Amino acid sequence: MSRSSLQWDDLKCPIQPWIRTAIDVMGFDQMTPVQASTIPMFSQNKDVVVESVTGSGKTVAFVIPVLERIISEGANKKSFKKGHFHSLIISPTRELAKQTKIVIDEFLKQYPDDMYPIKAQLLVGTNENTVRDDVNDFLENKPQILVGTPGRLLDFLQMTSVKTSSCGMVIIDEADRLLDISFVKDVEKILSVLPKQRRTGLFSATISSAGDSIFKTGLRNPVKIKVNSKNVAPSLLKLNYVVVDPELKFQYLLNLLNNYRFKKCIVYFPTCISVTYFYSFMQYLQNEFKNSKHPFLNEDLQIFSLHGKLQTASRMKTLDSFTETLTNAVLLTTDVAARGIDIPDVDLVVQLDPPTDSDIFLHRCGRTGRANRIGQAITFLNKGREEDFVTFMQVKNVELEEINNLELINPCENFYDIFKKWILQDRARFDHSIKAFVAFIRYYSNHSASSIFRLQSLNYVAICKMHGLFRLPRMPEITKYLKDDPENPVVFADGWLVNPPINLDNFAYADKKREKKRLDELKRTQDIHDKKKLKYELKKKNMAWSNKTETKETKAERRLKMSIKRKAIEEQLAKEEANNSSGEEVEQDWKDVIMQTKKRKTASNDVQGAFDDL
Repeated sequence: MSRSSLQWDDLKCPIQPWIRTAIDVMGFDQMTPVQASTIPMFSQNKDVVVESVTGSGKTVAFVIPVLERIISEGANKKSFKKGHFHSLIISPTRELAKQTKIVIDEFLKQYPDDMYPIKAQLLVGTNENTVRDDVNDFLENKPQILVGTPGRLLDFLQMTSVKTSSCGMVIIDEADRLLDISFVKDVEKILSVLPKQRRTGLFSATISSAGDSIFKTGLRNPVKIKVNSKNVAPSLLKLNYVVVDPELKFQYLLNLLNNYRFKKCIVYFPTCISVTYFYSFMQYLQNEFKNSKHPFLNEDLQIFSLHGKLQTASRMKTLDSFTETLTNAVLLTTDVAARGIDIPDVDLVVQLDPPTDSDIFLHRCGRTGRANRIGQAITFLNKGREEDFVTFMQVKNVELEEINNLELINPCENFYDIFKKWILQDRARFDHSIKAFVAFIRYYSNHSASSIFRLQSLNYVAICKMHGLFRLPRMPEITKYLKDDPENPVVFADGWLVNPPINLDNFAYADKKREKKRLDELKRTQDIHDKKKLKYELKKKNMAWSNKTETKETKAERRLKMSIKRKAIEEQLAKEEANNSSGEEVEQDWKDVIMQTKKRKTASNDVQGAFDDL
């Protein structure tokens, strides 16, 4: 596609003058290839399946057709029925849904005041709004466009006052995610209540991973639009990796944030709990060492945390704050912020560990280098087997270049001791560190590239120290795979990484109520153990030596009793057979009688009831 064909004036379909004005106001000087290919098709009578690299302008590519068809089909007239809507946009996350609505609202700022208004409504699960609240807003404001997440949209569409018969367009954004096992059932239910005669658009950077699921979306003779398939990553986005000792990984991250030149940075952690844990420690380092000669983190660097376990309002507020801040900022997050989110001025992305799904890798990297801006994405790989990840991604047409000169500037020799000291200030941090470590091991075991990311290849001690742990958790993975040299042990007795070990009985919570509860529980446990131990010792002390082993005489006596019992049973069986008036033969072994008697006793002692739900 030539450069001249990317001019908005050369778009192969007419667009409303006010939409053209909005394009200029929003600073879109020219179209991207996906916009030039998609808008003419989707604005008219074609279903589309669009696969284009992250940051290539897919949102605008479906927003313009939505607005064009609302006008061409008369949904912007006063006669449009109450309780009906025209377009439905489904997003996998609340953040992406909100961002899509913001883009729509930016276009609608240029909509003529003398025309019947076009409105959009956001439908995501929050603590503030119930589905009933959303329905009331819908009936009052009469929006033609609904943007939301699958769960809330499904609940909303099932309300009797919401009518679906006028829906003329459906957009499934990040379609590969919405058509995987997590969302596909809800998406199918949503589509089943919508008219079959509608336009449907599927948009994603990796639509091919959705496989046959795209045929469940009701597409009718769709046009496949695939842009930039040879170069999977945008040309101005640098994809780098660095191989590190896992024990030093967190120090490398701090070093990068403190010395690398960036305006905004997103750091991807493997789990929600690791975001919370390392966010707390980074705040401590920033405040505690701000006046030192070599601070771990610059004082003016703003740090934010965002993950899926936070309440919706908190997530939205954090994302807004990170987006709007004018100073250098870092966002610690999980894959909840990996897709579709467009945050201005993000010029660095760091992945502490590669994602379990290789398709997510490009989604993460694509938060920078968007819309022809320069960006860099750096991925940390643990020394050893993980270096094969580079070759693995080459097969997927993703080229990673190694950074050889990333060294620790002013390395801290006693960093582990600083980490340990911080944890020892509050037992809650110790609990948190163990949970973060265990969550990481579970995360690691779910990698799709299981031949590379293997539990038996992990350096468990180094990863424990990276999390600040001073004792190995009791986990089957560690028991099975940890290889410790008996001549040069890295682990002391009972899994301790420090010597002498720490007295955990005296390790207190900073929270007084929680500490009192722990001490009460500890005393109760000690009392139980003391009573059991005393009872065992007394029993052992008072037991005669002759009773400690079973003698031959005892065994012989037991055999004699069994013989007498067997003979009595056989005589009883013979007697019953002789008295059997019907002449039927009774063949029953004496052992069977004993077994049936035991079964009857067991059945009579069983507790009746069903406990499947416990």
